[in-house]
Amino acid sequence: MADKKKEGNPGFEEPGEDAIDGGEIVLEEEAPEAPAAETTTADIKAVEARNAELIDGLQRMQAEFDNYRKRMVREQTRILETAEAGLIKKLLPAIDNLERAIDNAGEVKQAKALAQGVSMVRDQLMEVLEKEGLEVIEGQGEPFDPEEQEAMMVVPSSGQPEGTVVDVTQKGYRFNGSLLRPAMVSVAGPDEGK
Repeated sequence: MADKKKEGNPGFEEPGEDAIDGGEIVLEEEAPEAPAAETTTADIKAVEARNAELIDGLQRMQAEFDNYRKRMVREQTRILETAEAGLIKKLLPAIDNLERAIDNAGEVKQAKALAQGVSMVRDQLMEVLEKEGLEVIEGQGEPFDPEEQEAMMVVPSSGQPEGTVVDVTQKGYRFNGSLLRPAMVSVAGPDEGK
């Protein structure tokens, strides 16, 4: 009968003498297989290796981003310096003309000629600056605009409607649509005779 149990149950083992306890047969439990534990350890090592790869990749990306940011700052600085140099280069002929006007001022017998020379220099400067985006704000004879003008004084109206700009003391300027300086103006107020 013991042979039939062996043949019918391949996992069956005959109990040794140690397995018999008080006449009863105690079957020994099998220990967990070692390969399962090795697989778990291998999985942990694979996950740790993958984590190390990801951390390394992240550190490289951070270093690349930091280098990119520094490169962009250098590039922006270079662009600004180039733009400023271009503007200065465009202004140099006007400065040269101004120096010529000053040098020739002693030789000029009429003030009108000097005024024309200085006027030409101003026009040349304004032409360069307008090409770069500068706009003049005047508004004489137009309604007062508090967004672009600053009223220095209110003068009695002499045929001008109340709130009209009568005189521009100092021109205002916009650069590429943004206000640089408001125009300083005198505005028509109520007529004193009324």
